[in-house]
Amino acid sequence: MFELRYSRGKQNCQGSSRRDFLRVGALGMGSLTLSDMLRSRAQAATTGQSVKDKSVVWLWLGGGPTHVETFDPKMTAPAEYRSVTGEVKTNLPGVTLGGNFQKMAAVADKMAFVRSFAHTNSGHSGGTHYVMTGY
Repeated sequence: MFELRYSRGKQNCQGSSRRDFLRVGALGMGSLTLSDMLRSRAQAATTGQSVKDKSVVWLWLGGGPTHVETFDPKMTAPAEYRSVTGEVKTNLPGVTLGGNFQKMAAVADKMAFVRSFAHTNSGHSGGTHYVMTGY
């Protein structure tokens, strides 16, 4: 039986989380695309073509500007909750960034935005640990 949850010491979350769902979904998608990826790499190796590296930039603004001023301006929310710097439209339908991110908005189609996550730990340090590590 495949178990969705695992235990690595102290748990700060009760039940299955979005991270658990993404973990299982990534395994499923990975298994569907693994053969194509390996075939592409093998073909590139025989033809002498280089394989582009894939990378991830994890931007964690701990102690920095709020999400409302950066990646989730919430301009349709009441005045006390929305960005004071305004918003910039991106080349993605329905996605806007904070008013100070004009250059980033131009390349938004090359990014993945995760605008929400959840945990049951009320402290910032415990919640940050859970989001970064999954346990």
